[in-house]
Amino acid sequence: MAKLVDFKCRYADFEGITPESAAVFGLKVPDLYFRAEDMVLLAKNIKKEKNSTFCKLPLDLCVEAENLGGKIKYDESPLGPRKLEDAVQDTEEVLNLPDLDPERGRMAEVLRACRLLSEEGETVALEVRGLFNILNSLMDIQKVFMTAAMKPDVMMKVCDKIREGLVTYILAAEKAGCRLFFYSDGSGGLNIIGPKYGKKITDWFTYPLIKELAGKLSPESLVHICPKTAFMLVGCDKAAWKKEEISGDKDYLEAYLANPEVRFVGQRCSKNLNDAAGKRIYHLELL
Repeated sequence: MAKLVDFKCRYADFEGITPESAAVFGLKVPDLYFRAEDMVLLAKNIKKEKNSTFCKLPLDLCVEAENLGGKIKYDESPLGPRKLEDAVQDTEEVLNLPDLDPERGRMAEVLRACRLLSEEGETVALEVRGLFNILNSLMDIQKVFMTAAMKPDVMMKVCDKIREGLVTYILAAEKAGCRLFFYSDGSGGLNIIGPKYGKKITDWFTYPLIKELAGKLSPESLVHICPKTAFMLVGCDKAAWKKEEISGDKDYLEAYLANPEVRFVGQRCSKNLNDAAGKRIYHLELL
């Protein structure tokens, strides 16, 4: 078995949106989180400021949890929308929450923003939150660990519910014009949940999610998996790194998109995708 390795994240701090920075573009916080046209304007300007080649949505971290029934706080804080209070008191109650519906609420507006950006010729990246990030916005995360340890059958059902919802969301985003997906689950990193739960969640959730996406997403779509999760897949013998030699002067994103063999990547942070790639790239091959 490969060795579980924790990728050391250099970008743990969330970069929020202040009322002052939004006002420069005639926008207001928290109003801009609710309207597709506002999201489009801000995403394009963030792209310009960062000298990036893609526009990334959503602008906050709570879209999936909110869609499932999460209780979210909106104010002018640069932290953005975040959990107001627990929506459920026990992990099993997650099974009684509404199924994720891309046509409902703010998620529908995010996808409308994706469509508007795509129609303008932009490369649109959708950031998708993982299992622990979503559950952390719904409940006390310690209760999730207790469920995984004492009621694995319940935990696996919760994993299935979240996975099915995320697949529905991602496929709807692809239909809306997204071809680039960022999957991250900072609350589920090896340094937080440890190797025991890391292996369980990889088996119960992460690998089935990525495997299903491999069969349902268009071959032209690219999924960038946060290295903290990608290295866990490799460490659990669910994937392996495959090397590809490249030519020309390309950044990593260009090199990935130019190679039809590359569908899942994650050896470096998504914030480094516009760095020069050099002579070779690595991508994930599912086992």
